[in-house]
Amino acid sequence: MKEYKRCLAVIRTYLNDKTLKLNAKKLDKLISEELEKPIDEMDTHLIDLCLNALVAYRTYMSERENKK
Repeated sequence: MKEYKRCLAVIRTYLNDKTLKLNAKKLDKLISEELEKPIDEMDTHLIDLCLNALVAYRTYMSERENKK
């Protein structure tokens, strides 16, 4: 969870919004919105940041399930 929270903090900093509420669903939405844009307008760095956060979240959830 620590890595996931770190990734979210990086995204908030990147977007200059420290109060932005982010979860897996909102990260998926951000990625989808960027992918719908023409390639020259797409923010690939934001997509990478969101994907890193989702991977960290899913890793955390998987590890948590395995401990049960």
